[in-house]
Amino acid sequence: MPTISELRESLQREKIEGRERPWGYVWLQRGPSIYLTWLIAKTHLQPNTITGASILAGVIGMLLLSSGRWGIMLLGIFFFYLNLILDRVDGELARYRQTFSLKGIYGDEINHLIIPALFFAGLTCGIAELSASFPTHILVGLGGITASAMILIRVTHNIPYQIYLKKYIKYEVLRPLPTGIPLPTEDLRSQYAVIYPVVRAVHQFQDFLIILFVFAASLIAERLWSISYFLFPITSWMLLGYAVFLSLIVLENFWKGMRSIETRMQELEKTERG
Repeated sequence: MPTISELRESLQREKIEGRERPWGYVWLQRGPSIYLTWLIAKTHLQPNTITGASILAGVIGMLLLSSGRWGIMLLGIFFFYLNLILDRVDGELARYRQTFSLKGIYGDEINHLIIPALFFAGLTCGIAELSASFPTHILVGLGGITASAMILIRVTHNIPYQIYLKKYIKYEVLRPLPTGIPLPTEDLRSQYAVIYPVVRAVHQFQDFLIILFVFAASLIAERLWSISYFLFPITSWMLLGYAVFLSLIVLENFWKGMRSIETRMQELEKTERG
């Protein structure tokens, strides 16, 4: 059995080097995930089983968050963090055993699509009846907006790639894609290089790990400094902020997709003709 260091080199290096990753990705996700991978690799568990366990952890987290009880809600956030760790483990285990499948990719995509939305659904259920900051129907609406926005962010990010491949495949023949075609948003980074670091810093707060830490911090802050922490004043306003912020990210993704997809199609067709 390889050591932890050897597993990091063989299973994680390609996921880290040469890529822009969110804050905490290396230390708080890939850091602990490799130890679980090392343990699970000694068993007969398959990557798809770990994917299922990851989704289950997210569902349990949603149920705990919806309790409205401070300590149980924090435990719910931990289960969502466990979801993230297991999401890394299933891929590492698949690479270790060289057992890749489209079912695994499908399950992984479902995980990414629904679990962040379930987080906001559970959070909203937990604070809606108790919050003194907003009426219940307002909070429910904010929860619906944030949950929907998390789904739409994923969908609007993936749609350009799906159109790109669908156009190339032409519904019938699967052929190797040509090399040298830029990804849909690479040109945007070069065109807006001056403000890109600021934009990237702002975008960190849409990452699910950062969202978990933000709301865990808000719950802890209420416990320490708010005399009415059980009414969730800080968390309610944080939910409002995220409803606005995530909605703007959806609009940005829509704009980037509309701006880039036609250009990418034209480059693809030129390459194909050439």
